[in-house]
Amino acid sequence: MKWSSGDITVYQQSKEFVDTAIIPLLPVSFGSHIRTSASMGDYVTLIGEETERQLHGRLFLLPPFTYLMEEDSETLLLRLHSWVKELKDEGLRHVYFLTSDPEWKKREQELGETLLWMPVIPMETMDADYQEEIVKEQVKQLFQVILHKWQES
Repeated sequence: MKWSSGDITVYQQSKEFVDTAIIPLLPVSFGSHIRTSASMGDYVTLIGEETERQLHGRLFLLPPFTYLMEEDSETLLLRLHSWVKELKDEGLRHVYFLTSDPEWKKREQELGETLLWMPVIPMETMDADYQEEIVKEQVKQLFQVILHKWQES
């Protein structure tokens, strides 16, 4: 399910079956990293949407958690922990952070939840069929992590 009014109605009716949330982590930069941050956003959005499409009904794809690349990491962690608390209080047992930002890899232990880190693959020059193929391949890898966590609980 996505963060849309139609899917929210479905979520409210079948809340007990939805136990997983994905929070895309999207950096924003207007400086020298503007193209990199935009590529990360494109890529993570495609991966998140395909994951949600394939796991619709059990997984909730939240709106992106956006932040400035230069933003203080302690502040970001506090905000993320607040999001996680809200989701857990709502009954979502599994929370994943999806990103291509390598800075989160360095802080993975502090997140407290599973980080799904995918190195960014620039999609802007690929044709649509090849893009789709790449995204589906990447999502297969994410499934392994998500399914393993589901089996553990």
